[in-house]
Amino acid sequence: MAAATGVSEEANLSRAEPAPAARGRSDWSDLGARIASGLVLASAGVTAAYFGGPWLAGVCGAAVVAMCYEWTRMSEPNNRAAFALALAGALGMVMFSSWHHLFWGAGWMFLCAIASGARRRSLTGFIETAGGAIYIGLPCGTFLWLRDRAPEGLETILALFAIIWAADIFAYFGGKLIGGPKVAEGLSPNKTWAGIIAGTMAGGAAGYGCGLLFHTGGELRMAWLAIGAVVALTGLMGDLFESFLKRRFGVKDASRLIPGHGGVLDRIDSLMAATLLIGAVLAFGPRATALLFGTGL
Repeated sequence: MAAATGVSEEANLSRAEPAPAARGRSDWSDLGARIASGLVLASAGVTAAYFGGPWLAGVCGAAVVAMCYEWTRMSEPNNRAAFALALAGALGMVMFSSWHHLFWGAGWMFLCAIASGARRRSLTGFIETAGGAIYIGLPCGTFLWLRDRAPEGLETILALFAIIWAADIFAYFGGKLIGGPKVAEGLSPNKTWAGIIAGTMAGGAAGYGCGLLFHTGGELRMAWLAIGAVVALTGLMGDLFESFLKRRFGVKDASRLIPGHGGVLDRIDSLMAATLLIGAVLAFGPRATALLFGTGL
């Protein structure tokens, strides 16, 4: 299995950054950087989501550029064609979605993904390369589509933020403080069942809080609790999937762009998975949110 540039897959993996030994759960050395960078990113995300339109599209576009760099860095280091095609596909998806042409964007994205994957000489290589544009572009385009849905687009995004951030925070502290059995030590030595349970419960609580914030009827607040738990668990599984990808490519972090968090892919992997879930539900049930958002904000 070799890339079109003649560099073997084994050589690519050998150049990838080796994963260092896992930190113990009592190591809080990165906490300050995590909090600072998390607050900056959260502020930027909420502000862009509030204004929507070109503001949110610009933020998504910037994230796409960073994530395409990270994906290429992991899968085909120093391959300009891989980066260019992944960027063209994912960024095109974001642009078309911002113009309210989600399906045209998806078509362009898949076309670029196939063109990039065709350079590879094996099915595995094809999937690794073509998957980059899809893995990055599809959730980003869906995220913009969710924000533009009237009349509850903003509420949808804010609820998604609240649930995923609550899940991520409590999963982190649950794993650090409680520890216990690992979820999949071969993929991510730091993720524990305690963290998964704590994150899922926190997501459920955040969902219930959204029901209160949006003034939904009392009979629907338990529905928000369940929705929050399901969305949180989906996000945490997205985080685990990202760990699988990094292990597959032999790196610890997608990059070092964000202090305390690694790369953009490392930071928003949960949000990407949850966005796809919500997008799929609303695509097949367009009126599913009519009652859940009550009178809105």
